[in-house]
Amino acid sequence: MGEVLLVYELRPESAEVTPDNLEKKVRGNLPEAIKMQNDPEHKPLFFGLIGIVGQFIIPEVDGAQDQLEAYFESIKEISSFQMTFVTRL
Repeated sequence: MGEVLLVYELRPESAEVTPDNLEKKVRGNLPEAIKMQNDPEHKPLFFGLIGIVGQFIIPEVDGAQDQLEAYFESIKEISSFQMTFVTRL
């Protein structure tokens, strides 16, 4: 079974959510088969918001990407997310 690298831009709910706190929330209960690479990039957005750009490795199976996106949706500190890159490893 192969793996897929996905890069996501995660935008915080408010300016009070720091990039470090956002990273901790995402890493906190990450599904077991999904790995987040170290040191996500901090990305200034607008109105004082600073998001993160994280790299995630998922197994190449049906539903793995949906599982990751459902996980992002369950985190109240994330207002929105967008996949910016995908490649097979």
